[in-house]
Amino acid sequence: MESTNHGEGPVAASKRRYIPLNDVLPPLETLVVAIEGSVDPDGVCCLSIPNRVLGDWANNREKNTSFVALANEYIVDEANTLNPEAARLEDLLYRKSLGVVSKVRAARGVNRKNALLRSTTITILNGETISAADLQSELNEVTYMNEEADAFIEGLQEEVQDLKDALSEAQDSQNNPGGKIDAVSNRHARRKIQEVSEHANKALEFLSTYGLVAESLKVHTTSGKTFYIPFSDDAASENEDTVDLRVLYILDRYGVSDAFYHELAMLFSELPRSRAVKKARTDLNHTMQLTRIPGHEGAYRSFERSLCEQLSTMIAQDATSFQPNQKIKVRISGDGAKFSRTSSFVLLSYAILMPVGRYLSGIGNHTIAVVKGAEDYDTISTAFAATFQEIDGLQQLGFVAVNGVSYNIELFFSSDMKFMLTMLGLNAANSIYACPKCTVHRDCRWDVSKPELYYSTTMARTLVTLRRAFASHGRTAAVHQGSVNRPLTAIPVDHMMIDELHLFLRIFYVMLRNLIKMSEPHTQQLVAYIRSCGVSFNIWECESSDGKVEWTSLTGEAKKKVLKLLPSKMKDIPLPNAFLDDVVQLWKDFEVLYNLLSSETPPPNAADDLHLKAKRWIQLFLRIKSDGHQKKFVTPYFHVMVYHVPDAIRQYGNIKQFSCQGVEKHNNDSKRNYFSSNRWDAPAEIMLAEHRLELLQQYAREKRHYTKHAAAYWHEGGMQET
Repeated sequence: MESTNHGEGPVAASKRRYIPLNDVLPPLETLVVAIEGSVDPDGVCCLSIPNRVLGDWANNREKNTSFVALANEYIVDEANTLNPEAARLEDLLYRKSLGVVSKVRAARGVNRKNALLRSTTITILNGETISAADLQSELNEVTYMNEEADAFIEGLQEEVQDLKDALSEAQDSQNNPGGKIDAVSNRHARRKIQEVSEHANKALEFLSTYGLVAESLKVHTTSGKTFYIPFSDDAASENEDTVDLRVLYILDRYGVSDAFYHELAMLFSELPRSRAVKKARTDLNHTMQLTRIPGHEGAYRSFERSLCEQLSTMIAQDATSFQPNQKIKVRISGDGAKFSRTSSFVLLSYAILMPVGRYLSGIGNHTIAVVKGAEDYDTISTAFAATFQEIDGLQQLGFVAVNGVSYNIELFFSSDMKFMLTMLGLNAANSIYACPKCTVHRDCRWDVSKPELYYSTTMARTLVTLRRAFASHGRTAAVHQGSVNRPLTAIPVDHMMIDELHLFLRIFYVMLRNLIKMSEPHTQQLVAYIRSCGVSFNIWECESSDGKVEWTSLTGEAKKKVLKLLPSKMKDIPLPNAFLDDVVQLWKDFEVLYNLLSSETPPPNAADDLHLKAKRWIQLFLRIKSDGHQKKFVTPYFHVMVYHVPDAIRQYGNIKQFSCQGVEKHNNDSKRNYFSSNRWDAPAEIMLAEHRLELLQQYAREKRHYTKHAAAYWHEGGMQET
């Protein structure tokens, strides 16, 4: 059946819910809705609506148009209209319209026509109609209220105009009668600044009601110049001469040069003048007693005095951790550092091995002596002679007095192998007797068949045996056993601790070197797998040597990441099948070993467990029949890991506390201080900058706490998927 549209509007036939009317029906626009007299005792009247109208409402009503509003458009009675807020009537009209649609769709032929010609009657209750008189009364009331509002607004407009006139007069009295401030002479500019200060003071008088006081005003001219306008005569000079110590801390913490800060202070006049910063820095420098080293470019300070100052600060922070009868462990460290291509320095520092001391961070390590020169016995023995003498005195005394209270101290020394051998007066690390703890021969370091305590008892080194061996230095190596110089301190050999960080770095170097050799000529595939661990790495052939290769020097954290992630990828690296499984197991076992020996809280049986696992690890290392795994490549660090680290863990609980991790970070800070100094007296500048940071540590910004929610991400070494 064709659809017919009788004035309903352009509605798509596919959206109609019933078949449209025939042309024989009267046009829709001729139909009306009528309000008739009361037919029910509870109703005031009835509403008669043609079914065609109800059906049209159900099909063509706009979304936001109510049925009551549609009914009011069809009602021809001007005396009464339906109440738009009649919820019952709205719901009833909605349901009646749907009912009509349903009936029409179900009917056919004449029955459909008759259904559309009928009307639906709806009872209207009290309150569901509004008379014309009521509407007129409401309209009159609204008109009256509008007239009152117009009168009120007119009065406000007159008051606003009066205020504008008064403000304009006040502004005219404060307007600048002459040229702009950056276009006049300096003398005239100072007078204008004074005028601006007076006007600004008046304008900001309301600040006193908040308990605030304005000290200065920062303004910019249209040309970009910045002016600092004080609110008092003394404000400008006070700002120039007063230095916020937080500024001084930041300058030293990040090595900001004086030239840079001077330019910055010239751009921003509210910053303290550079001369005031230099004066404040000089005042802090005078609080440190620094002594130059005769015959060397170096400086040192009193170890005992510095130790007492640091202990006093820590006791003030956490007094419960320090008891008079408790032994406080103090670790002394030495290291050589190359700050530039032509400048090498040797630094002597110490750390207090207490949690509050932050000894694994750079800030927890404190320099006591710096000298420019090579890291050899002659330089160290002569430049640090006074410091070693003071250390020996404290070693013999065994306590220090802090604020009138005596605290027992226990001195340790920790460093890399080279510096430790130098301190003990021994030969180089590649010599025949290179172990700092015992007199094992180079050709016997691979032998792990000896009992665990064999080298710590039968062949142990002591200060007495070292001095006796040095006295016989003119004889064969078998007699002096590597003692080519006198020990430099009185710290016992069993308190000369192996650094777990350098132990890891040196053994990892051997393992990586051997892996690179085994992967030839497929080294680029090895490079790709190492890079997949989330580190930057490359291998290249040296131009100056025949076939010798070099590779990227990885940081300690990068090496730990490779040690953790690379073994699972080795199956895909083209290595000889004969010992592929042994190589993979070697890397996995070393990760287990390092996690055990570097733990701050090792299990009760950690010493015995470490000894057994380290023995098996060396046996596995030698079982691999490849270049680089021979007995001669078992270095002193291998031997120390098997026989001396377990003994240290058994005596002192762990060796992590003796790690030089904080020393390396401290060296990086000293290197930054070196480059921010004038280089004329670099050792003194390095120590003074560190001293200022110690005094200003309270002004350091407290970093926000970070919670590692993605455990898997951090477990994989913090790698981002691509």
